[in-house]
Amino acid sequence: MADAPTSLDSAPDAGWVQGVLLAIIPAMVVMTVITAIPIIPRLLVVFADTPNAKALIPMAVVAPTLAIAFSSIAAGMLGERIGRRRLLEISTALFAVTAILPFWLSSFPLILLSRAAAGVALGAMTTSSVGLTGDYFSGAARQRWLAIQGGAAAAAGVVTSAIAGALGDISWRLPFLLLAVGFPLLAALLLLPPRRAAVPAHAGHGEEVEGGAAEPLPWMTLAAIFALGIFGSLIIFPPAYELGLVFQEKKLGAATLTGLATAVLAAGGVAGAMGLRIVGRLSAPGKMAVAFGMGGVGTLMVSVSGQIAPIMIGAAAVGVGQGMIGPILSIWLLDRTPALERGRIVGLYSTVFFLAQFAAPVIAGWIAARSASTASSMFYYEIASAAAVVLIAAMSIRGASGPSASPGRAAETF
Repeated sequence: MADAPTSLDSAPDAGWVQGVLLAIIPAMVVMTVITAIPIIPRLLVVFADTPNAKALIPMAVVAPTLAIAFSSIAAGMLGERIGRRRLLEISTALFAVTAILPFWLSSFPLILLSRAAAGVALGAMTTSSVGLTGDYFSGAARQRWLAIQGGAAAAAGVVTSAIAGALGDISWRLPFLLLAVGFPLLAALLLLPPRRAAVPAHAGHGEEVEGGAAEPLPWMTLAAIFALGIFGSLIIFPPAYELGLVFQEKKLGAATLTGLATAVLAAGGVAGAMGLRIVGRLSAPGKMAVAFGMGGVGTLMVSVSGQIAPIMIGAAAVGVGQGMIGPILSIWLLDRTPALERGRIVGLYSTVFFLAQFAAPVIAGWIAARSASTASSMFYYEIASAAAVVLIAAMSIRGASGPSASPGRAAETF
């Protein structure tokens, strides 16, 4: 799985081993975040004497996400200098060591620092894995493996939440041992024989390709991808954070049903990522319109239903929309980004996406606090989803009919 520079398309697509290893990386992000969620109440008790404990301890959940956001751009640029394969190995080694440190640490500031360090490693790992997927695969194979990456991340959420919760009941330290999976992942990366990439993964900026000038960046399309990533994070993901409050408001019983609904939503995410083939004939904007539509319909069902079954169906629909967003935008981004610019563009996208993911629950809480109820606050997400569908459709039609649209890209021109 090496990324030595070669001419474009000089090597065939990589095999399933490379695909599986790269698909595991996004799951590491989900696992790292979720391991800390069930033990927050225990941490509040154990570290009650820590100054500002109530404010700092929840940071154990989001610290990796923030670190990913702030490290991804630098990781993308570093990967272009030293090679994405090498950066992936180094960052995986850092992750393997730092992710499990909280199992031994007894100082909460050190635990928080180790979580942030693991997030920095994950920023380099995710940026490298997406870039390498673009380097090693093309066409339908690239789309398939990016969809598998999204499905693997969603599935990891289901499994990790269940196991971490059970381990957390025994000891607040045990869930962190789940992250020891970083060691076998590192071993697999180091033992896998080198393989040439199909594109020059760490060539310099502005370098000519195949004897011609470097391909220009399609800034308008990239801006649309970034905007959809932000908008999707802010309007499709927040309903998932408030399922417990919705059940509580509707007097349906909160704890057990919230866990079940979260699992149903996560299963919907797996289905959304793995089922992209169903909408395969649509353009990337068309697929995003479907994702926003599923998220909007699901949110509507959750907000207005007073019975458990429709709420569960709505949660599944929201999950499908969530599961679609990541793979669609990653595929679109790699398809439209020149190989020589892939590292820094993917790094920038990761920064923007994870910052939006961090902001989403904060904004959701603010909207809910200023609404009559949590369920009624979801009305704003429904409107935003409908507006996104209409806007994407209108801009796609305009791009397809514009005089400067090229035949191969007309349906995806903003």
